[in-house]
Amino acid sequence: MPIRMNVANALQWLGNLYRNPADAIKEHVSNAVDEHLKAAAAGTALERCTVVFRIAKRQVEIEYPYAMTRQEFESALQRVADSAKRHSEVTQVGQLGIGMFSFQQVGKKCTFLSRKNEEAQTIRVILREGGDDAEIDTARKVESLERPGFKIVISELKFDPTRARGPLAPEKLTRLFAERFGTYIERGQLAIQVSVDSKLYLVEPPTIHLPRIGRGLERVHLPSGRERLAGLTLFFDPSGTGTVGIRHAGVLVVDDLKQITAYGLEESVYASGYVKGWVDADFLRPLPARTGFEENKDWIDLLDALDRCRPQIETEVEQLKAEQEEKELSEVQRQAVRLAREILDLEDFRDLELPGGLSKARAPNGDGRVEPTGHQTGERAQDPGDHVRPYGPRIRYQEVAFSDGPRRHSRYTQGVVQANTLHPDYQQELSSASDAKLAYATLLIGKEAIAFNDKAADDQLEKLLSFYFTLKRRLRTNGRGQRRHGLHTPRTKRSVS
Repeated sequence: MPIRMNVANALQWLGNLYRNPADAIKEHVSNAVDEHLKAAAAGTALERCTVVFRIAKRQVEIEYPYAMTRQEFESALQRVADSAKRHSEVTQVGQLGIGMFSFQQVGKKCTFLSRKNEEAQTIRVILREGGDDAEIDTARKVESLERPGFKIVISELKFDPTRARGPLAPEKLTRLFAERFGTYIERGQLAIQVSVDSKLYLVEPPTIHLPRIGRGLERVHLPSGRERLAGLTLFFDPSGTGTVGIRHAGVLVVDDLKQITAYGLEESVYASGYVKGWVDADFLRPLPARTGFEENKDWIDLLDALDRCRPQIETEVEQLKAEQEEKELSEVQRQAVRLAREILDLEDFRDLELPGGLSKARAPNGDGRVEPTGHQTGERAQDPGDHVRPYGPRIRYQEVAFSDGPRRHSRYTQGVVQANTLHPDYQQELSSASDAKLAYATLLIGKEAIAFNDKAADDQLEKLLSFYFTLKRRLRTNGRGQRRHGLHTPRTKRSVS
């Protein structure tokens, strides 16, 4: 038996497939890009396709230079979800021809005004939310376009689009357009302008100042009898917040591979946060409203290809992570020594004799002259690092694993304060707040500076550090330092003889 459906309900459902109003309204940019690509293939394209958004309190207008005839409108409306774009020889951004109905996430009425060329009249098409038909006629003189092109007017809005933090806020909209259509903007094929309350915002392509990875993997051939190429554009992101998306026809469809949870990609290096970029796969078939891709053989082959590239990407990422950690450690070293110098130069610590490179010896009269701190013997110091020197690069900070295990927090030798990476307090502090590494390093430098005055005090200072970090852990886990119920260790009663 034939299947029947409520056309009005189906059209309303199609128009609400998009993630949000900004994602829906971008469909008009996709349509403009498709028309520009078709015109370029025919040799009739403009140098650049400019899409203009005018956002006001009561309506949203979109304009671009490529128009449709009445016959093209009728054909599109009679082939909803079966667009001629699917059969085009030119790679298209859109596939199903449902973008005309995306207005329903913004307003209840959409008016299309189209003038194909100088000789043509302006055609008017009106679509309404909840309707199952379209009004097509010749536009009134007041609505007619002065020049060939396309104008879309969305009215009877569902929200105020000029709201500063609303779904169509200019910063949000321009960022989305830049992410989705940056390729075409970079090539000079596309320009997008957003005007909100007469203030103009230009969409600029995102700039990435990160080291490239995946050299030699820019073009990956997928095995099959037909030509299928995947393009990898990947960067190392030291922040750990990078994402890798998948693009079709230059437009981002999958924002982040972490969203794909059924194939292990969410656990791979591509989703680690240390890789940023995108995979170009024009041979894939986007789902309606570009919420993803059809999981067909092409999709599985792409995942296999990404898995084959994974070992090289992992190796490069680990190498760059090590270099970045070394760079960050060098910065921590510099800051920790500087901070320790400033603190040890305070009045409370002026009676200390400090290791070389940390501070100057101070004259009693405060005039800055260096006073000797011992008697001249004519003998050279046994340890060049263990005598008083002016400010200088002699003192250094290192993080190393002690051969005798995690017993000690730190030690001072040959002008170097060494932190023991095996100590539990080191591992705990480095996993907490961002300033913890600097604070920990500075504290150890201070501890070694104090121990330098009395070698016998080192063990007591170690115990004080252990007490301090244990207290921090208790406060962090329990709020006020009380032992949590169930963790109390009962005391053993003394035996009475």
